[in-house]
Amino acid sequence: MTHSHKIALAFALIAAALLGLIGVMAIRTEKTPEIAGFVYPEPKTIAAFKLSEHDGKPFDLDTLKGKWSFVYFGYTYCPDVCPTTLVELDRVQKSLARDGLDAANQYFFVSVDSRRDSLKRLAEYVPYFNPKFVGVTGGDQALMKFTQEVGVLYLFPEGKEGNDYLVAHSSTVVLFDPEARLHAVFTEPQKAEEMVAGFKKILRNRR
Repeated sequence: MTHSHKIALAFALIAAALLGLIGVMAIRTEKTPEIAGFVYPEPKTIAAFKLSEHDGKPFDLDTLKGKWSFVYFGYTYCPDVCPTTLVELDRVQKSLARDGLDAANQYFFVSVDSRRDSLKRLAEYVPYFNPKFVGVTGGDQALMKFTQEVGVLYLFPEGKEGNDYLVAHSSTVVLFDPEARLHAVFTEPQKAEEMVAGFKKILRNRR
């Protein structure tokens, strides 16, 4: 990767971080529980989309209905933040399971790098972190539509060739409620204890 490409990636990550900070400042209110991120005062309904799970099943709004859905965006060739976040999500799932709060939850890893992340690769990579985790990807236009709806940014380097390139992307875990609405966002750095505590606050706030 050239120096100019590294600079472009760095600026993209800075922009993503600033967007997340602005979201926290704009959305957090006295009526919403305080978490390591932000909760929408009114859960956000998103437009219909259609992607594919790593076993070939459709991933769409119907998939998100009826359960709480933790969704992380990244790519399998990511050298650091993606595997680290998946490890933290594994700890989240196990902690919530111990507390009897995981039966109505599901966990997804959405790859923004459809060129390299085939369904087969996702099927091998994602469940390695936790058997309950499901990999998701799709065509570039479908991915762009979905990520824009949830406020996730990503950027490929110019003139990428072969398989040796990095993708700049927002490192956020988004939480959908059982009505398939965008309910909250856990911002970087994601720590299992903080996400568990935040999720419990959200559950209490809905009762």
